[in-house]
Amino acid sequence: MKKLILGCALLMASQAQAAWITVSGKLKDVVVYSSRDTILVTLESVTSDINTTCSNKRTLAVSHSLPTERRNRMYSMLLARQTAGKNVSLTYETTSCESWDANSAVYSRIVRMY
Repeated sequence: MKKLILGCALLMASQAQAAWITVSGKLKDVVVYSSRDTILVTLESVTSDINTTCSNKRTLAVSHSLPTERRNRMYSMLLARQTAGKNVSLTYETTSCESWDANSAVYSRIVRMY
């Protein structure tokens, strides 16, 4: 019985907890390619690396796996903020990365913006 309880405790303790981090600033670039649905977003100045898990430390991505309507809403908001010259706050999950070509962990995925 003790071994069963110890085993369950170890399984629960070893699970990684995802955290959300928010970066804010004016948009430098919003890049869209005709050959893919991922939208790349770069802020003018970021005080620290965005995500140590992903290989690109300065650019975030609106994932191609989002439904088209959600991705379009996010893209519209990004363009409106960029045109108005206003800051945007982008929240990403620290444990997930967007793939690019053969590389599986390139850009931090945006999960929320305001």
